[in-house]
Amino acid sequence: MTDRPKNFVHQDDIGWREVSHGENYSIRNKSFTMPSGASELGCGLFVQKPGKRAFPKHYHLANEEAIYILRGQGMVIYADRNVPVRAGDYVSFPKGARHAHQIWNNGEEDLEYLCMSTMKEPDIVIYPETGKVGIFAGAAPGHNPKDMTYFKFFYPQECEYWDGEK
Repeated sequence: MTDRPKNFVHQDDIGWREVSHGENYSIRNKSFTMPSGASELGCGLFVQKPGKRAFPKHYHLANEEAIYILRGQGMVIYADRNVPVRAGDYVSFPKGARHAHQIWNNGEEDLEYLCMSTMKEPDIVIYPETGKVGIFAGAAPGHNPKDMTYFKFFYPQECEYWDGEK
């Protein structure tokens, strides 16, 4: 292959990363973001096995996401609806609670898609089904974890503004 600029990346030059948890969550992905040198636009190739979900249902307060289905069919759990998706579908997820989402492969073959995201930081990610909150600062979700200055998941405890202050 000819000498190409560093921001040109081929999927065969990137290794797979696998993440799974319990019975329901399993994903393989290749992130194009860091290898291409992008800082404000994220993109990754995701593959989900039948019956699996990628991540818990969530929404972002700073970032927008989108998916483009390359192969297979599945379900996007979107707000309070289950919406079928298949190859050729493009779905945007604007920021905010009305756009809480989760991708579930309820089909019989692998679900393959591109996931794109703005890469704004800091970002707060809310998980409405559990009440969990994630905070990402120093680098956006999906960027290099080594660049993150603050990265935590927790269950918030409500308090008044002046609680604990003297």
